[in-house]
Amino acid sequence: MSPDDGMTVPDHCVQALDRARRHSIDTTGALAVAHTRDGGTDLYLLIYPDRLELASTGGLMRTGAGREQVPLTAIDDVTARDRLLRSTVEITTGGNTLTFRADRRTAAYLTALIRDRMTAAPDHTALLHHLTELHTAGILTDDEYAAKRAALLGP
Repeated sequence: MSPDDGMTVPDHCVQALDRARRHSIDTTGALAVAHTRDGGTDLYLLIYPDRLELASTGGLMRTGAGREQVPLTAIDDVTARDRLLRSTVEITTGGNTLTFRADRRTAAYLTALIRDRMTAAPDHTALLHHLTELHTAGILTDDEYAAKRAALLGP
């Protein structure tokens, strides 16, 4: 978990990463992890280069551990709002708003990181690797490979 923009990772995110791993939540590739409790349930917000994931471990008041993905392209807005004791990260997508509680510093960090990822160029590394494998296996011709590679890399 290391953002590439020079922002300092809040202690909360480091602790949330350790906690998520103890709950057997896969955090591979996450740029940031945050944790909150809601109705006896541990909730995690994981920020990836191309998406957000909300993970729940289930709990006494709520049922159903699970994971929900939100592509960054589906996010309309993200805002950190200061409340009386804590802050919230408000993520608007498709007319719905997801609210995630955090301390002020963490909310500001998460909001800045999500905004940064929303405006970043897409990472096509995995697709390029897959194209190379298809080409090496003989599934794609040289011309098909070159055309698809050029389309991914753009002008």
